[in-house]
Amino acid sequence: MLTRTFIHIPTVGPKRELALWRAGLRDWRDFLARGAELAPRAVFNLGRPVIQRSLAALERPGGLAELAGLIHTSEHWRFYPQYKRVAYLDIETGGDPEDFGGITVVGLYDGREVRQYVAGRDLHEASQAMAGYEVVVTFAGASFDLPVLRQVFSRLLVPPVHIDLRWLLRRLGLRGGLKRIERSLGLERPEHVGDMDGYMAVMLWQEHLAGDEEALRTLLDYNACDIVNLEPLLKMAVGQLRERVLGRAEI
Repeated sequence: MLTRTFIHIPTVGPKRELALWRAGLRDWRDFLARGAELAPRAVFNLGRPVIQRSLAALERPGGLAELAGLIHTSEHWRFYPQYKRVAYLDIETGGDPEDFGGITVVGLYDGREVRQYVAGRDLHEASQAMAGYEVVVTFAGASFDLPVLRQVFSRLLVPPVHIDLRWLLRRLGLRGGLKRIERSLGLERPEHVGDMDGYMAVMLWQEHLAGDEEALRTLLDYNACDIVNLEPLLKMAVGQLRERVLGRAEI
């Protein structure tokens, strides 16, 4: 999907991108080879330097950051699954605002292992935890998780590609909070955290501070569900969007 993307060319939106595909321009190399013949002249002249830069960044080691900067974040879903090193991220808050901005837990999931960083223990290590990943996936992370983390950690390492599932799922008609969307799709959580919400997560943290270790374990289970369930949501959303976008062009 990534190398079929033309939507980052100036003046090209979804309709014009579709027209380019239907004209027979299937990917970036095709555009450079045959775009002068098959694309509108203005689009080809604007697009040639963009596509040349995109291809160069794609093929250059370490070029992902430049490539991600060329494509609007609303279209970053197109990077998956070509880039497979994914970190699913969610944070919990409600602690002391003077202590790491009130962050209580930072949870990361890479498709195999859950790692969680807890205030008062090892939260400071979270600033480097996403090093080496290519993609970060969140739910509403553009407006909450990442700004909060950036405010707390001056040297936060964040992958170049960010897929915010809240807005991606909305394009598929799925609105509301993460738990509501999970339920609508039949994704289940363990019974002891099935009805939890953000307010209850704050209360669990307060109970933990009062000495209740079981409360912390429950909070970590809740956070783990938040990140682990992002993986099937990502696969579903990208699959449906890809089918919707490319299907119209019969590619």
